[in-house]
Amino acid sequence: MMRRLLNAGLVSVSLICAASAEPGEGIHSGPWTLNPYADVSGTYDSNVKKSGTTKKADEFLDSTLGLRAGYSSYMLEFNGLGFLSQRNYADNTEMDFGSGGELLRAKYGNRTQIEVEADQTYRSVEDIDRYANEAAVGGVSPDSVLDVSARSRRDISQAGISAGRNMTDKLELDAGYRFDEINYDADSLFDLRNHIGQLEGAYKVTDKTAGLLTLKGALQENLSLDDQAEYYAARLGLKTKGTDKVTFKGGAGLQYYDQATGGGETSFNFDLVAAWAATDKVTVQAGGRNGSQMSSLYADNGTDYQVYWLGGTYQFSSQFSTTLSGAYRMDEYMNPVTDNNLTVNREDKGLGLRLRADYQAPAKFLKIYSEVSSENVDSNVENYEDNRVALGAILTY
Repeated sequence: MMRRLLNAGLVSVSLICAASAEPGEGIHSGPWTLNPYADVSGTYDSNVKKSGTTKKADEFLDSTLGLRAGYSSYMLEFNGLGFLSQRNYADNTEMDFGSGGELLRAKYGNRTQIEVEADQTYRSVEDIDRYANEAAVGGVSPDSVLDVSARSRRDISQAGISAGRNMTDKLELDAGYRFDEINYDADSLFDLRNHIGQLEGAYKVTDKTAGLLTLKGALQENLSLDDQAEYYAARLGLKTKGTDKVTFKGGAGLQYYDQATGGGETSFNFDLVAAWAATDKVTVQAGGRNGSQMSSLYADNGTDYQVYWLGGTYQFSSQFSTTLSGAYRMDEYMNPVTDNNLTVNREDKGLGLRLRADYQAPAKFLKIYSEVSSENVDSNVENYEDNRVALGAILTY
């Protein structure tokens, strides 16, 4: 990771010598664009230990240095990111940590012949992974990192490749593969590995609507076990094309999950996402999906999960915008677990809300933001509530 970041820094220095730009507009040299940035924020956290019994409030400072790089030509597009972060607590200094990582993505070709996209990322993070949404390729998302232990120290390695082509003026085909592995620092958590493949066909039924057939398969590993869990899903659905106001893609069908240490089970499966440009200033996004995955908390267990989200952005002006979003997740563990010498059927329900305001200063290189967030986890094993208030600034060259 450090070698990649160093190489990125050397490239940026050489390009700065050959090209310059005003702060906030990036550094341009031919098809290359570089955007060094710094993000500094201060946060009040009402429950830094995520404890349901003994709450400890504290303040912490997050500092991030990063570089985004982009390359664009007729057939090739490339985007890269490298970052280093540090968190320092005011009182609970034993919780201080550093994080960092890189993400690389390239796309080549066009859909009249064949379009290929590949990505790779390594991230060493703790608490919320800010770059998780950038790590999906070909419609295949890294499901195995969607776990209740997503606030723990962990190393995430991912790679993916997808290919797509318009076979006719009505038929489109896409195929994707993703590998992801998550290694936890805590001995009490189990490392996970996932191989996911997906094949999707879209057939145009109207000028703006296409029917979908999606097939998905995965091999899931808990690295403490010898066996693998198998996951398969098949969905029929629709997606919109060529609309200005509303975009939609979704499907429903069946899924089959065969645990590494138990029998298989067939159940309902869905994956939906929609966006609505209500006005020139208001946009709304919503979605939901479900699936099954191995657990990092128990070596011989898995969860059936459902995730739903809803968010909206209001662009008051070219300089000021606000975003309100919420997410709700349910996890039902497949096998009973032991808690305080009692056997229970564990269920976790989590609700997260976030309100963020962004102000783009007249100086293009400066953006100021504030954020209020609340997270509530209701579980028959362990509950907690955590509220945060943050104020930060982003400097971009």
